[in-house]
Amino acid sequence: MKNNSKPLSKIKQLTTNFGIYQHGKLNLPDPEFGYALEDQARALIVAYEFQDKNLEEIYLNYIIRSKRPDGLLYHYYYEDRGFEENNSPGGTISEQEAYGITIWALISTGNFKNRKVKEILEKLKKDALFWTSPRAIATTLLGLVHLPNQDSLEKELTEKLHNLFKSTAQEKWNWFENYLVYANAILPWAMWEVADKRKCVKSLEIAKKTTIFLIENCQIDAIPAPIGNNGWFKKGGEKPIYDQQPIDAAYMVCLLEKAYHATQNQLYLTWAKKWWNWFWGGNIQKKSLIDENLACYDAFTPGEVNLNQGAESNICFLLAYLAAKRLKIVK
Repeated sequence: MKNNSKPLSKIKQLTTNFGIYQHGKLNLPDPEFGYALEDQARALIVAYEFQDKNLEEIYLNYIIRSKRPDGLLYHYYYEDRGFEENNSPGGTISEQEAYGITIWALISTGNFKNRKVKEILEKLKKDALFWTSPRAIATTLLGLVHLPNQDSLEKELTEKLHNLFKSTAQEKWNWFENYLVYANAILPWAMWEVADKRKCVKSLEIAKKTTIFLIENCQIDAIPAPIGNNGWFKKGGEKPIYDQQPIDAAYMVCLLEKAYHATQNQLYLTWAKKWWNWFWGGNIQKKSLIDENLACYDAFTPGEVNLNQGAESNICFLLAYLAAKRLKIVK
């Protein structure tokens, strides 16, 4: 990576005064698909880490504006018809996951003292008690661990992940579910954070087992390989190779950075480097997913690269970039 590169250039291109567009059409923003809540939340984390106050304000204001009459948040905004809820199949789970990412963002960036944000968080935290998505629970925990003291919600959600692991894990399947899908690394990442911030022995034990499980199951001949989204990987089934998405590689870098800093285990550092290099050609296609402007393409598909450059891919790449910098993998 060149020293004179500007990592935020792509998300700035995707961002208007209202928020960050969800999709790109090749290397240009695609306004047709509007804005998504989870993109604003993850982008808020990135803007905060890069200390870009202007971007922070845009993404935070979007989240505040998206408040529904019932106190929860709209999932989408379209320029021709305004805010909309997620009415797609599986919308309940994806809504929970968007809310979890929002809790993570609002607390970890220190915005939880803002009056309007407080109101949103109070409502989301009440709703979180009933969530069934492990990823929503995990991202919520990534936010809650930034509070000075462990509250009752954090204790309950931690226990939920512990129980999911206990009820599912077997000798050769150390995981929270009977399948591996997308954003898997967020689950052990949350366990590492709870173990570190709250000195939770059970979380530490689960974090270690599930991290090794992901390392072993997300590779092909020692080359990092996210679980393909063509059917996902069910226990005892075939492991799909494609499509491979940047969110999975990025979360692996973040997970392994946390695991390494918690333990100084060189295995975690070695694999953090491998997963970072996945973006740059250290993948089964031996192709870079990053262009000359530091923009990230959307996926590896069978035999080629999906050349669209959307919000999720580029925000997650920047999360990986920040983790790689903390590991001194990049300068």
